[in-house]
Amino acid sequence: MSARAALLIDADPPLCYPTGRGRPAAICNLIVDRSDRLQTISLIPAQTVSHADRAQLINRSYADYYVPMHLTAEQMASMDRFYDIDLARSLVALAGHAAVGIGLLSIRGRCGWITGVGVTPEQRRRGVGRALIGRLIENAAAAGLRELSLEVITQNTPAWRLYAEAGFAPVRELLIWRRSAESDALPIPVERLVPTDAGALLANFDRWHSQPVAWQRAAPTLAHMAAAGRLKGYRLDWHGAAAAYCLVSGHGDTLSLMDVGIDPATDIVTPGRILLQALSHLHWGQAMTISNVPEDDSLNRVLAALRFLVTVRQVEMQFDLGGLTGRTESVA
Repeated sequence: MSARAALLIDADPPLCYPTGRGRPAAICNLIVDRSDRLQTISLIPAQTVSHADRAQLINRSYADYYVPMHLTAEQMASMDRFYDIDLARSLVALAGHAAVGIGLLSIRGRCGWITGVGVTPEQRRRGVGRALIGRLIENAAAAGLRELSLEVITQNTPAWRLYAEAGFAPVRELLIWRRSAESDALPIPVERLVPTDAGALLANFDRWHSQPVAWQRAAPTLAHMAAAGRLKGYRLDWHGAAAAYCLVSGHGDTLSLMDVGIDPATDIVTPGRILLQALSHLHWGQAMTISNVPEDDSLNRVLAALRFLVTVRQVEMQFDLGGLTGRTESVA
């Protein structure tokens, strides 16, 4: 199938997996007796669309979302680099000449992550999202990936249903925490943070995390951000040895905690508490946020104790590509 092959999409077309062709057909070409809702959708590689146009498409698709997004062309380019988005296998959906949907696929080794799927409001519930997801699964399998993951906000029932019907299964809950700038000041600890090169701190990443980390906060993402000068690093020395670190980003009124690592040889809670108290003192007047902390991570105890609040709950879902890898033919 060519990169611009048109797909006829009904309002709710099924995913189809014919057994005789050796590969899944993500979308069936349907001819239905509802011509007022029938349209031609073309899926093209995202690499053919400029950063500015993709950013604008994401902004339109997420304008009324639970967490609205507003990206510039520069931020879109940074996302491509930081998240390892494969633009040849990512997609833009066209209705005629108008871009109406986007699906971004990130790849690292044999693991993939659907960075985002968005459809403009006027095109929702017409099968565009289903077409994007189906083709992204095909492209991931064609790339030889063994698993594909994504996150969905818990109250986003339509997206949850779409992903489940496509074959994704829930794995764990991820929490987004925020501490308001108006919160009472935290006690200032005796210990002080030591500014440290972000790249050097990542040497402890694997050992100082008790749970697998979400893609946005994984070591490759952080290494890309550090190389681009987007992270500040702080180390906490406790009882004469390095015990914890944090990597932060952001400006203005919000400080994003991109990573918090704590030596498992400690009791976790005490150095974590000291670390964030000292960080709050350094960045007094700024809100602090941290995204996608696994529900079983010990860091949650520290955040709750320091009066961070959970603002968004997401579910991480995975698709096992083991039965599909190497059996697909198309890339886009």
